[in-house]
Amino acid sequence: MDGVLLDSFRCWWELLNDALREHGKLPLTREQFEMTWGQDVEADRRMFFPEWSAAQIMTHYQSALPKFAAMVDVEPDAATTLAALRRQGKKLAVATNSPMAIATNLLEGASLAKYFDVIAGVDLVAEGKPAPDLLHLIARETGVPPAEMAYVGDSMFDEGAARAAGAFFIGYLRPGDARIERLGDLIAE
Repeated sequence: MDGVLLDSFRCWWELLNDALREHGKLPLTREQFEMTWGQDVEADRRMFFPEWSAAQIMTHYQSALPKFAAMVDVEPDAATTLAALRRQGKKLAVATNSPMAIATNLLEGASLAKYFDVIAGVDLVAEGKPAPDLLHLIARETGVPPAEMAYVGDSMFDEGAARAAGAFFIGYLRPGDARIERLGDLIAE
């Protein structure tokens, strides 16, 4: 979701820095945040808020998100690409290290939720990406085994999840089993 369908980097960077400042901690530089971009809530807990539970962090993120949601941009090719893939009969799913409430809120706000058979947030599984749990959940929900999935991602966490699940990894602006430069490349003839 983040970095592929939506550009929410600035939103999450500002949200995390706001939480760090609230707790008397130094904010992260862009470079520091880039190193953590895409990790799951448990990793955030270990790195930034060890005194909180993962559930407390998710609750905080959900309550703070509206303050920063205007910083989220929809990727230009997202709606047309998803609509074309649906017309081709493809099952579509989102595997995100964001909690379900946030994922659903962002995808609905971008008018993209309607294209998906499954939206799988990190709070539905034992471990987020790079563990394969999200892709295994999607496989159960859609009936599509991981070996028949193509997973599009932009981070090492996405690639790790695809590899761990045995799915074909399409790197978005990064190497993979295949690489695309824009979402529209998924439907290019």
